[in-house]
Amino acid sequence: MIDQSGAESSSAYKPGCKPLAGPSYALHGMALLPTGPADSYVVVEGEKIVAVTPSASLVPSGTPIIETHGVIAPGLVDLHNHVAYDFVPFWNAGKRFQNRYQWARTSAYETAVKTPYNAVKNAGHMCEAIKYGELRALVGGTTSIQGSEDLICTRSWTRNVEYSNFCNDYVRENVLPVTAITQTQADTLNAQFSTGATKAYLVHLAEGIDDASRAEFDYLNQIGLVKPQLVAIHGTALTETQLQKLGQAGAKLVWSPLSNLALYGQTTNIPAAKAAGITISIAPDWSPSGSANVLGELKVADRFNRERYAGLLSDKDLVDMVTINPARTIAWEDKVGSIAVGRYADLMVLRGAATTPYRALIDAKPADVLLTTVGGQAFYGASEIVSAIGDNRTYETVDACGEARSLAVQETTLPISSGSETFADITGAFTSSGVASTIPLFQCDAAPEFAFH
Repeated sequence: MIDQSGAESSSAYKPGCKPLAGPSYALHGMALLPTGPADSYVVVEGEKIVAVTPSASLVPSGTPIIETHGVIAPGLVDLHNHVAYDFVPFWNAGKRFQNRYQWARTSAYETAVKTPYNAVKNAGHMCEAIKYGELRALVGGTTSIQGSEDLICTRSWTRNVEYSNFCNDYVRENVLPVTAITQTQADTLNAQFSTGATKAYLVHLAEGIDDASRAEFDYLNQIGLVKPQLVAIHGTALTETQLQKLGQAGAKLVWSPLSNLALYGQTTNIPAAKAAGITISIAPDWSPSGSANVLGELKVADRFNRERYAGLLSDKDLVDMVTINPARTIAWEDKVGSIAVGRYADLMVLRGAATTPYRALIDAKPADVLLTTVGGQAFYGASEIVSAIGDNRTYETVDACGEARSLAVQETTLPISSGSETFADITGAFTSSGVASTIPLFQCDAAPEFAFH
């Protein structure tokens, strides 16, 4: 986080350039480690994991041990979202489209999505919109998210991928039409790729199912941007040959199946992408056509994998697509995405069978999420676990589909504007803006059935 002086400073959720002084504790449970699941004590000190050990006797003396009775997983990393829209209810257009430019021009989209968004924006409540979106992510175990906005009032909660993190800022994005990227801009990006100033370039690419969508890849290739740093969001229209070229270049892919199915009736050719050796991540897109968060989208990917891909992707493959794969995609694999000594303590704990921990994560419902930490600090979870961690935070009790959970809605550890807002203040901002309906904080039901048909 950048403070007002322009110097990098530590914060309650981003490590900055100075180590944070935070609670020390050990989480005991079935941990999803890089070497595989193992009964472990994950020791957190300040903002980092300082030990992973199989025995309580090896936990540093004096460190409180918290029995989670669950599965400990890396925090989920969301590489495709539009966070400021994540208060808008799911939109069923009643038809399918050929590309992303078609639905964006319809009056139905204007009424269902743009009108409430513009009402909130024009009323000066973007802080509340983004906080709501980040809270929806946190309650599902997401600890890093793409597609937020760099506002001081929202500099807590999840890590914002495109902005300053870990004393660096080397992730770029483009949500505009690919053909708007000029050769001069491409040359500048390639120079940044060479120096390491840009390590990941996220582009909405080939979102649709028609030739015009496929042609976006050819244009990007023509201007020299199909490189290892390219992160193709969607890629729905890409042919097997184009995916092979993407894989040969070392580029990456972000898969948002629910949004693809709802809007186009098809999704990305994941078997071809996997065969091409492409690093694939799963992300929800946004609430108007996607899941509430990565945890919800994981279930859509799992169902599609079972019904259409004959189980091509293993449970571990799917979990990797929401943890270590997105971390690798943005060159954060040495920071987050796995549970290992030296990684930042971005973690989630969930209820589930220790004998099938990957499946436990895939099948986890909102009430099964028992803890979400960012930089070792507890932002959400079961009250007994949150209390045991002992963070200096103010929590509100929220209803996680029938079970009470503690959520750090307020930011009282940093002097940020509107940090004292309650959850009622946030939702009240939508109401005062004239928004009649807001999507719930939790996605208690399965994805809309029409999307699969």
